[in-house]
Formats: sequence, C-alpha cells, structure tokens
Amino acid sequence: MPEPASLFVPLGEWGEQGDGPGRLNQPTGIALDSNGFVYISDAGSGFIHKFDPFGSPRLSFQDPLLERPSAIAVDHGGAIYVTDSESGPDTGAHELPGIKKGIRIGSAKDGTVTGFIEDMESTVADHSGAEGVGVDAQGNVYGGVVRRRMLERHVRK
Repeated sequence: MPEPASLFVPLGEWGEQGDGPGRLNQPTGIALDSNGFVYISDAGSGFIHKFDPFGSPRLSFQDPLLERPSAIAVDHGGAIYVTDSESGPDTGAHELPGIKKGIRIGSAKDGTVTGFIEDMESTVADHSGAEGVGVDAQGNVYGGVVRRRMLERHVRK
C-alpha cells in the first residue's frame, strides 16, 4: 500500500541546541495553550520553554521539582501539567534523590509548582511513572504509564 500524501507543509523550525533558556536539549513534550503559545518540556535540561506562535522564546524556567520533565499539558485556566517519570531512586539515569515521580501542576506564567499528583509507585526504582499527560474540561488529569501499560485518571478532591 503506498504512503498517503502529506497534508502539511513545513514552515520552519525554531530553537537552538543547548541547555539554557530558549535552547533545546532533549525536547520530550509539546503543548499549546488557547492563545497559540507553544510549551516544550525538555528532559535533558530540566527546562520548560514557552514560545510564541512564530517561534520567538517568551519564557523558560526550571524548578528543582521538575527534574526530568517528560510530557506537558496546558489547561484553559493557564495551569501546566508536567510528568516526571524518571525521578526517584537512581536507576542509572542520575535521578535526584528525594524527588518523586508524578505529575507536577504549576503556573504557565512563571512555572511555579502549585500541586503534585504522586505516582502510585513513586519510590520504586524499577518503575516508570506517567510519561504522557492530558487534562479534560472538568480538570481531571490523565497519566499514561508505559511500563504498567495503563492509563491513570485523577480527579480533584
């Protein structure tokens, strides 16, 4: 069967390789907000980057609680949800002790972490936490856990 025709035309690329603000080392997640801003989680540098729709960097932040950001989602209220599937006991990936696997919730404006959904097995060395994340219109948070081959659903108290 032949490959289907491409429906998209590339318009360009942005971001330079590196570990600092506006630079990309190991981009692992991409999310868009309702204003067209692009958020990129970078597991290699620990940064969350925010670009405008034309690729100009607008904000980059690091937080010690976002040691290994994997996936990212943004809700309509301006909160970001960032997975960290690799922190916890060192599995050989040089994780920071004391940082638990889970989903951090924070402000898309400045990156301040305001909440945490701890992974069900956050301190087990051979366990990988949620690597994908999504948020529905009611504020329920979903985490895709690869190693356990499951989807977790978290509802507010």
